[in-house]
Amino acid sequence: MNKEAPRKRRFHLDPRIKVLILVLIATVEMFSLNIWVMTAIGLIPVFLYLTDHRVSGAIKYSIVFGLSVLAHIFRADIQLNMVLNMVIVLLGGFVLKLFPAFATGEYILKSTSVSEMMSAFSAIGLNRKMLIPLSVMFRFFPTIRREHAAIHDAAMMRGVSIGRKRFWKNPGQAFEYRIIPLMITVANIGNDLSAAALSRGLDNPARHTTYTDVKIGITDVVTLICIIAVVTAVFVFTTLM
Repeated sequence: MNKEAPRKRRFHLDPRIKVLILVLIATVEMFSLNIWVMTAIGLIPVFLYLTDHRVSGAIKYSIVFGLSVLAHIFRADIQLNMVLNMVIVLLGGFVLKLFPAFATGEYILKSTSVSEMMSAFSAIGLNRKMLIPLSVMFRFFPTIRREHAAIHDAAMMRGVSIGRKRFWKNPGQAFEYRIIPLMITVANIGNDLSAAALSRGLDNPARHTTYTDVKIGITDVVTLICIIAVVTAVFVFTTLM
């Protein structure tokens, strides 16, 4: 079967490099490092968003992460109610520790096609028992997002969306009209995607061919080295200060 290169972009990382970056971020976040190292880690998703031309996502993430950094730096100077102080500190710590990894994972899901991911992990010999769940996962979240939008549109047509008069008359019933269809949809989509993966022969132990040809290039290597070098330099510099 003939192969074709993935859709050309000015800057497009190999899926394996993206996963390595995610592992790097998650590993560093496990340790109690200083705020400057955490800030350097937090800037990685901003860089990834911008390379994928998602400026709005980069701005939203930067605002939330920047506020959490400021809350951490000036937490001793914040003079609010004890409960509010505790909530601000906990939310700030949560964002600092987990948000970069979540943002990077979202970037991977939105910037990587299923064929690219399957081709990349097949190339490194990943077991079929792992490939099938990965294939289902990468199709699951976009499908759920579309179904949720359809349920929202249907609720709007029936006047049970938040802010409408009918919603305030019976908020519990309005939420039920949203949650129950979504739960049923989630169950059905999971079964359908699993069946689709099996019908395409992903469980076949024979060697598979693919239309998408992925490979690690100089851009991938340089990007990974630069990220590691910057984080290491910030850690060394701030530790020796």
